[in-house]
Amino acid sequence: MKVMELIRDAEGGMKTHFLSLAKGLSAQGINVIALCIFNESSKRIMEDAGIHVIPFKISQTINPISDIIVFCRIVFLIKKHRPDILHCHGFKAGLLGRAACLITGVLSLYTVHSFVTYGRCKLSRKLIHSLEKWMAGKTDAIICVSNAIKKSLTENMGLEKNKLKVIRNSISEWPITDREKIRKSYNIEKDKFLIGSVARLIPSKGIDILLKAVPDILDENPGIRLMIVGSGPEEIKLKRLAAELGIESKVIFTGSVADIHNYYSAFDIFVLPTLSEGLGITILEAMSFGLPVLASAAGGITEVITHERNGILIEPGDINELRTALQFLLDNPAKAKQYGCRAKEDIKKTFANNRMIQETILVIKEIIRKKTAIRGNTL
Repeated sequence: MKVMELIRDAEGGMKTHFLSLAKGLSAQGINVIALCIFNESSKRIMEDAGIHVIPFKISQTINPISDIIVFCRIVFLIKKHRPDILHCHGFKAGLLGRAACLITGVLSLYTVHSFVTYGRCKLSRKLIHSLEKWMAGKTDAIICVSNAIKKSLTENMGLEKNKLKVIRNSISEWPITDREKIRKSYNIEKDKFLIGSVARLIPSKGIDILLKAVPDILDENPGIRLMIVGSGPEEIKLKRLAAELGIESKVIFTGSVADIHNYYSAFDIFVLPTLSEGLGITILEAMSFGLPVLASAAGGITEVITHERNGILIEPGDINELRTALQFLLDNPAKAKQYGCRAKEDIKKTFANNRMIQETILVIKEIIRKKTAIRGNTL
């Protein structure tokens, strides 16, 4: 079986999912062709796993001329490599990739990682709704990474439930790492308490809300530091905000990093005040390290975090509630540790990487089986 995986230029959870899936499929003996534009280290990881990587750039924004060129190239690569199925990740790759499948007759699978209309103007939302509804009718199957996304696609876009499959994000086991490695590199003493957040620095992740919530906490607790791991278009703006709030000396912006597991090991608490989230791979990763998690009750996060059982949930965008919840975790270390232990147990039970791989393979095989049966009946 030959599977072609397609993704736009991406970072964060969608990229992590793509890498895990591609490696997992290859490990199961599936011939995987990855059309992506990742950094050299990610490319090397895939190639070492036996994946045929073809550098392929899809911009995030709509550009008619470049999009037509990309579409034609997808058609060319499908005809050249003749995959059994094209698996598209995200709205832009899903739009161009599935259109190419209509031209070539190749089976199509589309994974929705986020709420694609979040933060867009009314006209854009209407256009996306129309495109998604029309394309869904031409797609062999659609995977949603959470029940929240499935609900949004059926209730807000009118997509048929029988075409949607929920396969939650999952994570690989991380190697055991030295907690002090990252702390030493950023001159964080052993006795300092480190609040951490890992996110792509875009408006929907709510990092500005986190910065606005912590000044009083940082002022009253000299031994606390905040670390923001990740990069993105909002980075300069967020650094400026930290300076305006007078907390720049206690906030560390790391930028993009390669050895992300070392950073989780260095944290004492993980916070993600996102405004919109498909599921949240960084939350799963933090849970796997036994960290107490404080997150917004947004999208699929409520399917992972149960309030006051394995973490704390707050209303998205509520600065005061975030500050209060964070102070509660700081004041109640035993309770915070209990949340972290339960979170780690839940991850082991429910979000093992092999489950996601096997469920995706079943969907692919079912698509191929149905198409083969239809073709057989028409002979």
